[in-house]
Amino acid sequence: MFLNLKKYKGKVIEYLKFNIIGLSNFIASQIFYLTLFLIFNLNYLVAYTITSVISIIASYFLNSKFTFKNKDYCGKKFSLSILIYVFEYILNFGVIIIFVNVFNFNKILAPIIAPIFSTPPVFFMMRSVIKKKESNKKFPT
Repeated sequence: MFLNLKKYKGKVIEYLKFNIIGLSNFIASQIFYLTLFLIFNLNYLVAYTITSVISIIASYFLNSKFTFKNKDYCGKKFSLSILIYVFEYILNFGVIIIFVNVFNFNKILAPIIAPIFSTPPVFFMMRSVIKKKESNKKFPT
């Protein structure tokens, strides 16, 4: 039995776009993280937190507009997206701590590996939030 690929084509394209935006955002955030950690000598967890806040806000708007082709920016969707990214942050934060403290991973490499564990569930959660039709007051575009 073969999967009907045409049925899933749109979702696969969305997932690819999500990963392209995510990778671009990730590269930018890693450069920022390394700048805070290596140049400004911030604690690696503080640097990761600052970077995550900026990345979370960028992810919502980039994925809404380019991945899911939805310009319906509203407070409820933004708030739910923040909760999803807080879940991702906590998951990644835990993975980073485990990698650094248990497996003795390098503090630079741990944040690079952590998103492997969070990307699939975050995609499906974000998709369900952003694609949902809302009649809430919209953010200005």
